[in-house]
Amino acid sequence: MSFGQSARAWAFPRLRVGIAALVERNWVLLVLGLLHTLAYGGFFVVMHLKSLAWAPGQVLEPLPWYWEWFYRSVLSEERVLAARRSDLAALHPFYLLTSLALVSLIYVLLLRWLRSLPVERQPRLQVLLGLVVLASVPLVALPNLLSGDVYSNISFGRVAVVHGGNPFIDPPSRFRSDPLYRWVNWKQVASVYGPGWIYPSILLTIIVNSIKPHVITYLLAYKLLALTLHFVNGWLLWTILTRWRPEQRAWGSALYLLNPLTLIEFVGNAHNDVLMITFILLGVWLHLRGFWYWTIAAFTLAVLTKWIALPLLPLYGLALLWQAPSWRDRARKTMAGAAIVAVLCVGLYRPYWEGKATLKILFDAPPQQRLINSLGEVISNDIQREMWRRNRWPNPALVDAIGLYNTAASRSITSSTLRQPGTNELWSKQRSQFIRDRARIRAEQTLAKVNRDWLNGKIRLAALVLLGAACLVGAAVTRNLRMALLAGAWIFFVYCAIGAVWFWPWYVTWLVALAALLDWRVTGRTAVLFSLLAPLTYVFFPTLPDPVWWQRYRAVMIIVPPLLFAAWHGVRVLRETWQRWRSRKLVSVSA
Repeated sequence: MSFGQSARAWAFPRLRVGIAALVERNWVLLVLGLLHTLAYGGFFVVMHLKSLAWAPGQVLEPLPWYWEWFYRSVLSEERVLAARRSDLAALHPFYLLTSLALVSLIYVLLLRWLRSLPVERQPRLQVLLGLVVLASVPLVALPNLLSGDVYSNISFGRVAVVHGGNPFIDPPSRFRSDPLYRWVNWKQVASVYGPGWIYPSILLTIIVNSIKPHVITYLLAYKLLALTLHFVNGWLLWTILTRWRPEQRAWGSALYLLNPLTLIEFVGNAHNDVLMITFILLGVWLHLRGFWYWTIAAFTLAVLTKWIALPLLPLYGLALLWQAPSWRDRARKTMAGAAIVAVLCVGLYRPYWEGKATLKILFDAPPQQRLINSLGEVISNDIQREMWRRNRWPNPALVDAIGLYNTAASRSITSSTLRQPGTNELWSKQRSQFIRDRARIRAEQTLAKVNRDWLNGKIRLAALVLLGAACLVGAAVTRNLRMALLAGAWIFFVYCAIGAVWFWPWYVTWLVALAALLDWRVTGRTAVLFSLLAPLTYVFFPTLPDPVWWQRYRAVMIIVPPLLFAAWHGVRVLRETWQRWRSRKLVSVSA
């Protein structure tokens, strides 16, 4: 017998036994993994529809042979290129809804199966990362994006590297000759992100420019950076939970790694929230190794990436002070922590510091000017509509109508075109009315805008008060790192549900990352529920100046269910706490 025959005789039976054991033991994981991959493939197909796009994806643009095959074999070119307000695209949002529902269902089944396994049978981190890789292939190649923020991030890096400008002050519109300028949505807005994000974007710009400064290269670079950071976050969660809660490490890591919202927003849309989460998890990892000063540095970098991480710094400071053995040690940690924060803030802002103007964008950015996708917007719109019905205020829909009707596409539409089949009848009727009485509508629009801004200011103030109250409650209950993270998670939740009158789906990823480290009964379930509902923002976003009811109340459908779920559990926890306090008091009195 040759060496090859003897090797096959020795190896093949063992290989067959190994595969059989793998299938027998993990057949559920194999089936769910396959369905998970196919579900993201379905999402990939649906995202070819141009009417669903919030920004072009670019990656598949230079492949005409692919599009020829796709139009011939999957969806027709007429269907793919249908305009958002056309009759042909009327069902497209429900295609997106179906694909998101399928992805979410597989995710819930995976979580449920992982939580049912004993610790010794839970899959390893490599298996979870493998599922992420399979889902990421179609997300990296998305033909369209659900957010155009990545193009703004690209422009911020180019403002600093290519044009020598200040990304905190100079908006992309100051460099209109830039070949990538046409892809940017927020052309008049400088960077609302801090140096924690700007410096990585500068480094990425330098790398891309040394390879090929093309929009596709940039987009792939930012997507791959987000995917890499997503892997790092999964490893950090796994490592932290191994030391903290070993029985939770598999499903806790999967809660974040396989979450449809984190995958779509990070790998698909390349949002920089993934870097903020990396700094937060890195801080937790460093604390568990006794490096509290590095934890303060990591949390500071998270704040300098996105300001929403700010509550974690004082919460962690309170945890350190509560655990300090003496007042002298508390004073030492307070001064050291303040010095670390000051050095990082001053040092990283210094190269671009131009006085108060450097931070002006934080107070003038669009989130400070409008209400969108939030309960505050629903309340504001309903009050304005009620005042309009009583003939006290102009129609609030006029505020955004002129901007919609004055787009280049709308100006090119003639009266005859408006009557053609395939053009939305309601859209045609609204624009025709605007054209007939333009002067009166403009005057009413000005008054409607004044009324809206006044009302929105009041709602924004109320939201900030509630968010401040949540921060005070979080500070009151914080005694250690775990309580600080729990308080931070619920502050994030209150911000997303109430405080953020300017709300977008990727905000919920902050809650998902912290919930993976905390309890499942309340925090985990709330995070999962909220994250699965948040993408409905894309499905139900208005396409007309006067939206239908399911578009007007999209925030209610997205935010109210997790609010009610959290409130129900909160009342139960308060009742249990009250009963324990009463029982202890009765025992002390009887003694």
